[in-house]
Amino acid sequence: MKLHALLLAAALALAACGTTQRALRYDNGYPDADVFVDNQRFQLWFHESDQTILIQRGDPQPLGSLLAQNATIYANDRTLDPLWWGAAANAVLTQFGCYGAVVSREERSHLREVSYTCREPVDVAAQVAQRRAEWRRGVHVPAPPAS
Repeated sequence: MKLHALLLAAALALAACGTTQRALRYDNGYPDADVFVDNQRFQLWFHESDQTILIQRGDPQPLGSLLAQNATIYANDRTLDPLWWGAAANAVLTQFGCYGAVVSREERSHLREVSYTCREPVDVAAQVAQRRAEWRRGVHVPAPPAS
């Protein structure tokens, strides 16, 4: 009974968190891309219908596992400004003519959502499917200029 109460409390706490609610809109599998911005590692998931990308710091693993891990590892790490998250998104978006438009401001530092736009109409799902295997092997870009 105690375990059920603990699990219920944990579920309610997670449901109350806006970041987690948005994250749960994405596929819970492995990320679509593994991106290194300088020496910082990011994992990217494309939303299947919105023009958004969920980005988390860390090594490749399923979304739920990385959410739990990052809640502790990066919980108080405020070292990366939005340019780093945008650089991670643009590392893959620019390959098919799109770019990050807005990096969310989150209450936690381990997770961001980036909305993007494309210059010309693009079948993003097809581009992601075509490039996913390559992206999962790692995409490397330099650090953004200091702000």
